[in-house]
Amino acid sequence: MALAQESDCLTCHGDQGLAKTDEEGKEISLYVDQSLFEASIHGGFNCVDCHLNVKSELHAETPKPVDCGICHHDVVEIYSKSFHGEKYLEGVKDAPWCKDCHGTHDIKSESDPQSINYRLNIPKMCAVCHQNPEIVKRYNIPVKEPYLLYNKSVHGMAIEKGEMGAAICTDCHGDHSLQPANDSTSLIYKYNVPKTCGQCHGNVTEVYEKSIHGKALAEKLPNAPVCTDCHSEHNILPPENKASTVSGANISKMTCPRCHSEVYLSQKYGIISQRKTPYLDTYHGVASRAGVTMVANCASCHGYHDILPSSDTNSSINKNNIQKTCGKCHPNAGENFTKGSVHPIPSHQKNMVVYYVTRFYVLMIIVVIGGMLVHNAIIMFRYVREKYREAKGATVIRFTGKEVLWHFLLLTSFTTLAITGFAFSYPDKWWSSWMTHSPTAFTARGIAHRVAGVIFIGLFAYSFVNVIFTKRGRLQIMAKFPVISDVRNVMQNLLFSIGISSREPLFDRYNYAEKAEYWALIWGGFVMILTGIPLWFENTFLSIMPSWLLEVFKTIHYYEALLASLAIIVWHMFYMIFDPEVYPVNLTVITGTMTEEEYMHRHPLDFDKMIARGELMGEEGETTTEM
Repeated sequence: MALAQESDCLTCHGDQGLAKTDEEGKEISLYVDQSLFEASIHGGFNCVDCHLNVKSELHAETPKPVDCGICHHDVVEIYSKSFHGEKYLEGVKDAPWCKDCHGTHDIKSESDPQSINYRLNIPKMCAVCHQNPEIVKRYNIPVKEPYLLYNKSVHGMAIEKGEMGAAICTDCHGDHSLQPANDSTSLIYKYNVPKTCGQCHGNVTEVYEKSIHGKALAEKLPNAPVCTDCHSEHNILPPENKASTVSGANISKMTCPRCHSEVYLSQKYGIISQRKTPYLDTYHGVASRAGVTMVANCASCHGYHDILPSSDTNSSINKNNIQKTCGKCHPNAGENFTKGSVHPIPSHQKNMVVYYVTRFYVLMIIVVIGGMLVHNAIIMFRYVREKYREAKGATVIRFTGKEVLWHFLLLTSFTTLAITGFAFSYPDKWWSSWMTHSPTAFTARGIAHRVAGVIFIGLFAYSFVNVIFTKRGRLQIMAKFPVISDVRNVMQNLLFSIGISSREPLFDRYNYAEKAEYWALIWGGFVMILTGIPLWFENTFLSIMPSWLLEVFKTIHYYEALLASLAIIVWHMFYMIFDPEVYPVNLTVITGTMTEEEYMHRHPLDFDKMIARGELMGEEGETTTEM
């Protein structure tokens, strides 16, 4: 049977409506646009030059896939051994084959700007798969949106401007021979990266290979940094861009510290650790943290690609070259610039003068400030003692003994919860490290937090029982309910304090500040208990709720604790200590009592009610009633 001619094929395939349905039910057009084919690089070919098994009569079976290897045998052989090629031959349906990157009937020369694989179009071509979220998820591709990152990079922006020499995907990953990063033949295999980048930046690669990092890479040290470790991969940005990993602001904060502040690497390779913190505490570091860009960073002194150890006579930080290095910014740099440490870490063996001066001043601060605190505490104690003697003769019982004890336990449990809770959130701070520096200390912190939590829950339970089952509890809660006059008293108190009004507000048994505190405590306590129990019994609650809900509880628990702690410091401490009328301390919460004079001044409305009920008629100095 004779081979089909082009006119035979177009009898059917020239029909724009010709289509078939694939295995997934999708309709695929079988129409061939003759004008596109004739304009392609294969325009002079006949259909059967590529579709080999099609005979002159109407073919009853599906033609075999086109074998590009008939003409491009060497390329197909290389591609079939690549990562993409191997996956295609394994039957991975999304793996690209020749037509996915070159086209089908419309294949154009790579020098044609309309070609899919024209140099400036290649990033968009690769993005068809690598920017597809379904494909990225299906095959666990580690880089989620490489094209978006690349498009904002120095290379991507150059491509957008039409600069043909800018790096594209195939320059770094390869084209037909592309291999994954863990393959030793891959262009992006760690030990091949400098040469890959060197295709464009050859002069930089030569310098890098002679540096301490380049020599470490040549020795196959797995942690030796290569180009992408400092410059990143797809989202390489110019140094003048503030977001760049090699910008002046980020080199010393992020890029170099990734290795040089890493304890594991410091121990493994014997490099001095903790360089980041000493630098950030120096003048240069502080200025850098403040946003000053024209200030020395790691690279300013150590170099960029040409970093050498201080023992190398060519190193910019060799003792014979430091004066010249500093002179780049300090024209008058003399010999004194070479004396002393650049990254001072004082100890009794190194930087001894700084070390002992520091120790001296720490001791002085402890002795002098400690002595001042002791002195002032003694003076304060005298005022507290005198105020306590006055309170002993009080005639109004503000709180019962049980209520005083309840408040003391509340203070103790809340303080413990706050300290141990925030120590969990900030384990490396100076005030919390003693609770987290070891497994034993961390476990003890957790136990203390939970014990305080149980006491806190118990206090709330007792409070609710007291309100329901005792007359005093009901009277107390009734007196704490907000009323309209509280709103008026807020305004009156502010106007009086500013000096606009000469009339003081008149308060009942509890003023608006005390009521606000009480109901804030009830609300906050309820929220903390509701969110804290699931966090305590995390595994149990995860069997009945999604993990995202537990994360919501964690967030609420943290911020409610922060809100409550700040409210205690700003609001409650003012009325307990800093309010001029109670300074140096409000003893009512300790003694449970107030003098008649004090009560009449601070709660005049309730004082009048008590007189009307005959509750303040006892002998002077006698306590005659409970509120």
